[in-house]
Amino acid sequence: MGFRKSVVLAAALAFQSVYAGAQTADELATETPPEAAEISATGSPAPQQASSSSTVTVPLPAGCDNKPSAVGLSRIVEIDTSGAPRFGHSQYKDVDFLSDGEVVLTFDDGPLRRYTKPILQALDAHCTRATFFSVGRMAIADPETLQDIAQRGHTVASHTWSHAKLSSLSFAKAKAEIEMGVSAVTRALGRPIAPFFRFPYLRDSKAALDYLGTRGLSAFSIEVDSQDFRTRNPGQVLRTVMTQLKSAKKGIILFHDIQPSTAGALASLLDSLKAGGFKVVHLIAKQGGTTLPEYDAIIDREIEKKRIALAGQPLANRAVTWPNSAGVAVVPEVALGVAASAAKPAGPMKSAKAKATQATPVQPASVDDSLPWMKPLAGGGSGPVEAAGPPPPPAGIPAVRKPKPIWQASDDDPWSIRPFGN
Repeated sequence: MGFRKSVVLAAALAFQSVYAGAQTADELATETPPEAAEISATGSPAPQQASSSSTVTVPLPAGCDNKPSAVGLSRIVEIDTSGAPRFGHSQYKDVDFLSDGEVVLTFDDGPLRRYTKPILQALDAHCTRATFFSVGRMAIADPETLQDIAQRGHTVASHTWSHAKLSSLSFAKAKAEIEMGVSAVTRALGRPIAPFFRFPYLRDSKAALDYLGTRGLSAFSIEVDSQDFRTRNPGQVLRTVMTQLKSAKKGIILFHDIQPSTAGALASLLDSLKAGGFKVVHLIAKQGGTTLPEYDAIIDREIEKKRIALAGQPLANRAVTWPNSAGVAVVPEVALGVAASAAKPAGPMKSAKAKATQATPVQPASVDDSLPWMKPLAGGGSGPVEAAGPPPPPAGIPAVRKPKPIWQASDDDPWSIRPFGN
């Protein structure tokens, strides 16, 4: 049975910081938790209001009670989102809950099995945990991987339905993206998700932030950007994160579990965090998120359409065909009809100013999916030989350079996918 770390929480606190250090079980039993303090939506510490206590357990793999090489967990922070506090100083100054040397690991856009799985394995190997902001369409495409994320002890939250840029949409479309995302990730997980939300491209708007407040959803921005969508090189991701941490000294780190560069970099990056004296803080929600019945019904219809499609084309489940265009929402018309009844007037949602620098989305890499040619063997019969490849270009036209190899999981096909820019 896997080792479980237990920490004592004050149940009455609106925002709690609790101890879950990477010590042995005996040390945990004698260690005194740091002082917990209530944090309001504006980030002002309030007097401690501890009363009754409860226990939170964090499942970790066997052997994590005696693994000094692992970065482990330093603290667990339990967040009450009823006041919709916002996090991440790139955009929001509401709450400052990290001390120097502390980091929060977050992953956006997945799940994408071929890269999410090795990321989960790297986190397990280092006895640590993270928060995954899942896109609704990706979640219902692979609910098994999403459920695996949660079963390992990670926090699952939402990242819209189709990764649309909400600041470019009408209120009706933006609301539908938010609510369909929450409903889809909840349906795929099979239980309530954390009421945490991250804006695609980190592009928020006042109207969208106000709406999150009415739903008790906390917006999460970042302090450190891995920029993993800019490169296929795991080493570049490692250098980018550690360079930013040298300056920032702490922060919420943004990765994407759809990117091969992050899948290839994470194990070494966790080694570097350990060597650099950084500690991982894990986020959990005090209460589970809620869905709206009208959007649950829409998602149920989308899931049924997927089931029917897979019944006729079993291999279709391997395809990932989400839209690549930034700012384009893929929302069923019925969802727009539901959202149009909202009290907010329709119209463009002007983007609130954000300090986080955004990059132009990277287009999908070209894919060479040619199969090996077959030709007669010298002794009769036939067999595979190396692929002949495309014919040479006409005279005077330079040959197209083949893409550099990228990091691949052990069972990977030789291709990469970049559905979203950030």
